Amino acid sequence: MFLDFLQKKSSATALESPVSEPKVEQPVPAPTILPFKPSHPSENPLMDISETALRDLCRHRIDAFESWSRRLIDETLKKSYTADYFNYMISDDQPLIKQEIKCRIENRIRNNPGRFPRKVDAFLLEDIQYLLCRDDLYKDHFKNVLEPFYSGPQEVRSIFNRLIPIRNKLSHGNTISIHEAEQCLCYTDDLISAYKEYYVKLGKERDYNVPTFTRIKDSLGNDIVRPASTASCSWEMFCNGSFAPKIQLRSGDRYKLCVEVDGGFDPSTYTIQWVVVQNLSDVICRGTGNTVDFALNVENVSYRPEIRIDLISKKAWHRFHKTDDYIIMNLEDVLPPIEDTY
Repeated sequence: MFLDFLQKKSSATALESPVSEPKVEQPVPAPTILPFKPSHPSENPLMDISETALRDLCRHRIDAFESWSRRLIDETLKKSYTADYFNYMISDDQPLIKQEIKCRIENRIRNNPGRFPRKVDAFLLEDIQYLLCRDDLYKDHFKNVLEPFYSGPQEVRSIFNRLIPIRNKLSHGNTISIHEAEQCLCYTDDLISAYKEYYVKLGKERDYNVPTFTRIKDSLGNDIVRPASTASCSWEMFCNGSFAPKIQLRSGDRYKLCVEVDGGFDPSTYTIQWVVVQNLSDVICRGTGNTVDFALNVENVSYRPEIRIDLISKKAWHRFHKTDDYIIMNLEDVLPPIEDTY
């Protein structure tokens, strides 16, 4: 009996489930959060432009507006107050341009020799605002330019008061907001459009609406504004010191220049190609873009380099067959290295 009991106890024990270890719950991994990506592009295209590109765009547009404004002021005041309008006296005690502006312009020219070919090129937005919005000058000269677009000098003045702080931020490397960029681009575009409409009414519109070169600045400090006499043709110059700055280089010299294009045209609508040759066809260097940069060596000594820069719009037609504007610069003979001279 006892043995039977032990056998039954052993069988029951064998059938019992073993005691399981307590389960330790594994932590659930946190879900991966992906960076937010908008499902559609920004409604404001300026939001998709880098800060550097946006600043460059605004700076370029202000420069273009200043250039157009200087042209308008210079042509208008020359016509009514002689070529020396800067010193013109309306009466014995009233100068055309007040003494404060004269002193400021003269200081800029003195502190930056060679930068400003003409006094009007030293005018900044503040000076342009004063001349365009001064009551007598506005009434006599600029009302018919601006009033089809604006209600009067007060509105034009308020626009300048918004543009000047934006210009100051750009000049000092400070950040501008998207809204300020919009203001800059819209206001300058509207004012340039007003100027263009004025010239159309004068009959000075161009038969070919294509971009043109307006200015050259180089590494020697030369700043050359395009003469009005070349507006309807190519811009050619002999850089011998008579009608253009003398540019004579030596073997071993590196020369660099930048060209400016009419700011009323979007840079994406044209391309710039350039080539430097000697002996008519021997290529020294070639490239693209608005900066010409090349170096000379002993093989260039006694030759006269020629720089040709072509401006080509993306239209199906061109003003000069295959190009829309071009610059030709004939430099002086290249001299030997200075160590071989002395």
